[in-house]
Amino acid sequence: MPLDSTLLAQLPDTLSVEVDGKPLPLRETSFVKEARDFPTFVRTAYDAHREVGARIPVKVNGPEGVQEWRKTHLPTLYKSGLLDAPPASPDEYGVVKPSDLPDGLAWDDDRAKRYATVLHKHGVPKAAVPELMQLHVESLLGARRALQTSVEEGMKTLRTEHGDKFEERAELAKRLTSAIFKTPEELAFFEETGLGNHPGFLSVLMRLAPFAAQDSSVLAGSSSGGALSGEDVRKEVADIMSNPQNPRNKLYWQRDKATLEYVEGLYKKAYGDAKVEV
Repeated sequence: MPLDSTLLAQLPDTLSVEVDGKPLPLRETSFVKEARDFPTFVRTAYDAHREVGARIPVKVNGPEGVQEWRKTHLPTLYKSGLLDAPPASPDEYGVVKPSDLPDGLAWDDDRAKRYATVLHKHGVPKAAVPELMQLHVESLLGARRALQTSVEEGMKTLRTEHGDKFEERAELAKRLTSAIFKTPEELAFFEETGLGNHPGFLSVLMRLAPFAAQDSSVLAGSSSGGALSGEDVRKEVADIMSNPQNPRNKLYWQRDKATLEYVEGLYKKAYGDAKVEV
């Protein structure tokens, strides 16, 4: 027989549970209505409680116990829909280059595979991947904006430092760079780090480049084969002749033999044996 009406009356209409996605007064559920008496009702509730605890115990001992618990009980939770199951393999995460990847952001397939492997290792649901990817892109864009600001400020400082010789020394720095980075590994490092456009790197080379240009052996092995244009020669000779800070300036006007031969060598590299007027 069902519960005594007095006991049923103790369960208010406002005490409800969800059944098939809709609220239902607890007193209207078969769990309550089919109980013969209050002791049976309580015993049934207790047995149900113990059944859940027996199927999915929450007490484990040590790391090995945790792993065994996960292996045994997570599939049950996945099947019930209480937890979202991760894909069967890292490949199923579908971590591929986004079609709308912002300009300036590089994509590495090997790194993407490692990313998917980490997600799979920690049981991350596939549904989380789009949000994680978006957050990653936003962080990269934020870092790039900060870097661009830093680069712009650095280049402004360099232009102030070198004044009207900025373009000339920037070109010399470019030629000096090609003499420094030669092997495929070195060139790959230079490209990946973006050193060529970083003012911190350029500032050093732009200070060194004029001195390196005065020694033909330094730039002889550059990608241009050490060849100088007529404009390069005119600029360097003009600097030797007019710039007191140039270490060859005083020697030139003293008609130092080695310095005069150096200047002559510059002309020959650009014009061969033809006569040139400065």
